Amino acid sequence: MFSKSLLYVTLLSVVASIACAHFQSTIPASASWGARIPSSLAAAPSSYGRRKSTRKQYPDSLSFLNDGQQVQQCVSTSLVKDLLYGAFLRVASDLSLGTPLESIKCRVTGTGDGPIQATKSIINEAGIWALWAGTPSRTMEGSLLGAIYLLGATLTKAQVKRMGASPTMAALCGGLVGGVAQSIVMTPAGMVFTSLNLNRKTQGYENDNAWTVTKRIIQKKGILGMYAGIGPMALRQATNWASRSCFTEIARTTFKMSQYGMIGEIGSGVIGGVGSCWNTPIETIRVLMQADVSAGRPTKTFGGYWDAIVDEQGYEGLFRGVTPRAVQAVWQTVFMVVVPNILGM
Repeated sequence: MFSKSLLYVTLLSVVASIACAHFQSTIPASASWGARIPSSLAAAPSSYGRRKSTRKQYPDSLSFLNDGQQVQQCVSTSLVKDLLYGAFLRVASDLSLGTPLESIKCRVTGTGDGPIQATKSIINEAGIWALWAGTPSRTMEGSLLGAIYLLGATLTKAQVKRMGASPTMAALCGGLVGGVAQSIVMTPAGMVFTSLNLNRKTQGYENDNAWTVTKRIIQKKGILGMYAGIGPMALRQATNWASRSCFTEIARTTFKMSQYGMIGEIGSGVIGGVGSCWNTPIETIRVLMQADVSAGRPTKTFGGYWDAIVDEQGYEGLFRGVTPRAVQAVWQTVFMVVVPNILGM
């Protein structure tokens, strides 16, 4: 319960910080108190007639208050829209194909099976709906991930563009900020999801659910145990969404694919999604690290996992699961990058 409260407080703090920074940046300089004090008030008139005239001008002289209220309403509406769009798009992505691809990717990474064999194994163990295992918790996670990503990415892109940067640089920075923000939610959620997928056939873990996994980790490692692997997770998410957004924008503008309408936009998302898979070794290490934590095994450092994988399987072992991951990356990029671009967000 405490870890969940801590997570929500952290999320609210991040959202509030971004919102306040954005609101302050959108208030025009002419709306400051000192700049809008009229000379009629500074003159301190002595006659009743002049005071009466001043009172007539007073509402106009404080018109910046109405401007400020309109700016605040506009910003509030924009923030709510970003949150709702982000949550909806991510949940739609997960429910349609994202969750099965995540299940397959985790199985491939953890067992070394090929994508087809991993899919067959999951279905043979618990039926086809096992591909959507953990959908309720993943839906809750997805709504938070989508909301915080789109909010952070949209506000950052707008701010970077106001600073005079190119659309490509704005997309890169937006993806970077949105990805790092996501890691706050994804680390504990990914811990549970990875454990449920990789320890399904391990003796003593056959009947695990999200609650039992969380309880066991906290009892053994404390609350911070839920954030084991946050380094690789933050690095993965930052490079994931920075690459997806940046490569998609390069395809749209530099390659001018956006001129081909919807097909061009989706094609740009495909390039962005596939291009982001260069960081698959980070994901491979993250999965193995969290699998060890959830099973109570001692963990290694990032470099320790890297060396162990290379020694046992060669460098290609670092790219296990790249095929389902590429498909998943394309799918998520279309939902979370292409659709907002089409909507002008």
